[in-house]
Amino acid sequence: MNLRRWYAGLRVIPRTVLRTFTTLGHHHLGAFAPFVAVLLLLAGVLWLINVIAPLAPFVYSLF
Repeated sequence: MNLRRWYAGLRVIPRTVLRTFTTLGHHHLGAFAPFVAVLLLLAGVLWLINVIAPLAPFVYSLF
């Protein structure tokens, strides 16, 4: 039986980021890596905001 473990998604993200930077290096696009890093960082920030946003009405109701 081929069951995925609960942490499979947590392993995919770092591997994808590492492969992206490795691929950029192999294709001599290392100067493009900081731009990709900023995009990935901003994607993480937007994901975090999207996770927290549904809790806003509960926080506002406290005041």
